Amino acid sequence: MAACTNRKNEFIDNTFDMLGRTLGASSLAFYSVDGDYNLYDFRCSGVPREFFRLYLCEMHKLDPLHVRRVASRPDRVVRMQDAPTYMEQGEIDEYKRFLRRYDFIENIDILFRSEGEIKAGLSVIWREKDRRPIETLHQLANDLQPFIEYALWTHVDMPKGDPMIKATKTFHLTPRESEVVKLLCFGRTNADIATCLGIGVSTVKTHLIRIFDKTGVETRAGVVARFSAFS
Repeated sequence: MAACTNRKNEFIDNTFDMLGRTLGASSLAFYSVDGDYNLYDFRCSGVPREFFRLYLCEMHKLDPLHVRRVASRPDRVVRMQDAPTYMEQGEIDEYKRFLRRYDFIENIDILFRSEGEIKAGLSVIWREKDRRPIETLHQLANDLQPFIEYALWTHVDMPKGDPMIKATKTFHLTPRESEVVKLLCFGRTNADIATCLGIGVSTVKTHLIRIFDKTGVETRAGVVARFSAFS
């Protein structure tokens, strides 16, 4: 299992390096996609921690390039310029304001499919300091996509769905407890979890006590270890 994870991470890091050099973007994020179009198993480079936290908690709902919005499109690469064809401009503008708070000026998502279904994706994000993204770079990303996709499924085991689902069923967690565990595994503090879920810190602590009891551990690290075994 560890060898497979290391091989996957090495492949992703090499892909980050190649795309960073060819497209001139300094921020990249790889993610897997489950059968309900939820994103999980992120690996990021050059993405601010606070940006990532807010994206997971709230802003993914407004992301014009989220797989839920683009799954029916045949594109290999989706870009912000095309969003007005399927999304309200007001929501697009709000998401762009969120990007600009972190000096992000443009982004595209490269999508990877298997048997017609999106199984993974890679966000390429340009910052103010980066080379300005132009049409030829979008075409270059589109040309590179088939080669990356082939290498991905050749060298990396195809995702079979979010391991969190199996773990949740195994430990008989409630949907809310599952949300707490997912954020915990991303390294979030009790305060972060409370903010993301719109609940009090004391409620988070209550959920954790129940999660400890159901999983048979006594610490947060123990919970992470339990759930890591399913990935």
